[in-house]
Amino acid sequence: MLISTIYTTLLLLLLSTRKERLFMIDSVLIQIISGSGGDGAISGRHEKFVPRGGPDGGDGGRGGNVIIKGDHNENTLINFRYVKNFAAGKGGNGSKAKKHGKDGEDTIIKVPVGTQIMDEEGSVVADIVVSGEEYLAAAGGKGGYGNVKYSSSTSQYPVIAQAGELGTEHNLRLELKLIADVGIIGVPNAGKSSLISFLTAARPKVASYPFTTIEPVLGLVEHREKDFVMVDIPGLLEGAHQGIGLGHEFLRHIERTRVLVHLVDGTAENPGGDFHKINRELALFDESLKNKPQILAINKVDLEEVRILAEDIRDAMGEDAWKFHIVSAISGEGVSEMMDEVVQILSEQPTLNRPKLSVEPEEEPIPILRPEPRRRGVSVHQEDGVYIVEAPGVERIAQRIDYEDWLARMQFYKHMQKTGIVKALEDAGITEGNTVRIGDVEWEWD
Repeated sequence: MLISTIYTTLLLLLLSTRKERLFMIDSVLIQIISGSGGDGAISGRHEKFVPRGGPDGGDGGRGGNVIIKGDHNENTLINFRYVKNFAAGKGGNGSKAKKHGKDGEDTIIKVPVGTQIMDEEGSVVADIVVSGEEYLAAAGGKGGYGNVKYSSSTSQYPVIAQAGELGTEHNLRLELKLIADVGIIGVPNAGKSSLISFLTAARPKVASYPFTTIEPVLGLVEHREKDFVMVDIPGLLEGAHQGIGLGHEFLRHIERTRVLVHLVDGTAENPGGDFHKINRELALFDESLKNKPQILAINKVDLEEVRILAEDIRDAMGEDAWKFHIVSAISGEGVSEMMDEVVQILSEQPTLNRPKLSVEPEEEPIPILRPEPRRRGVSVHQEDGVYIVEAPGVERIAQRIDYEDWLARMQFYKHMQKTGIVKALEDAGITEGNTVRIGDVEWEWD
């Protein structure tokens, strides 16, 4: 007994202090960068027999989006253990003859169904609960306009164009909460893996010592012409709600289940104590879990000692054990009757409800959430005597100006007049000799 206690204690210490060794990867931090748009071209027609060709610079291509997509073939976030940076393709630059630059390639990040996406503040911005559901995590930058877009009756050959819009960069946390109809819970070595092996095609590692299962195992159950998903939650320990023994990682998977099968080892020293201890951990982690329908199953009835004491064990559970079955995960005795009750309870339970998101999706057949809108309009403010103009579209033109070219400077000034920047600067009190900054470009106002 002493050796068993020491062994269990050492395993618990290993679970609590060396989580990175485990294959249980269900919470990761990733960095994503969308593609920048391509630059617009400055070009003029140079064709034979066309003396006044005019501008023909094409627009730049759109930068690639970063999209997170649910995929039922993915079951874990383990693929993100070493690959955590994702970047979409850059848009191609425009070219002569009004040729549009090639759009940047989108990057699609596949995640398991049940993945929640959180921003840097920890708010849930998307919840992937359907295979094929997409979340636009970072939109690609717009392509810049070519000089053909700036021609007019007074400027028949513009020498200005627009740089591509820069992509955006975000840090996101992915957290997997498996979606299953039925969750099997209990202390380590209660027989949960044996039960899911008996009921499904899942083949988790099974052995007669604690902590055999170190990650949830999903399986599809077919019973009474009904099919549903069952998950084997690794053994929970006292203090699980505080993260002991990977408690938080295991408990989060229970939140999505509709019914719980609480498996109790009939050969344990104190089955009733184990039963109440696990239920206390559920309530301490999330108060709503204690109201989730729960079926009690006393396991290992194939052993004579359990068969004789089964009713006494049930009585020791108290009134909390309102659904009670005596089963054997090895021989299958009593399992069919227990599953009859599971099917009945499932038929009475609502389907999964999505959590409230910090960004509500638009009404579309498949919810697609979009990042915050980019800046629009014109504004001017002062910092240390410098007049700073905020006008995203014009900033991108400023990047492409050849300030040694007098014609380019004049055309840029006229464009600032059209877009209201000159008036905004005058209203802000700018005078000759003051410094103006648009984006990364500064010059002296005259």
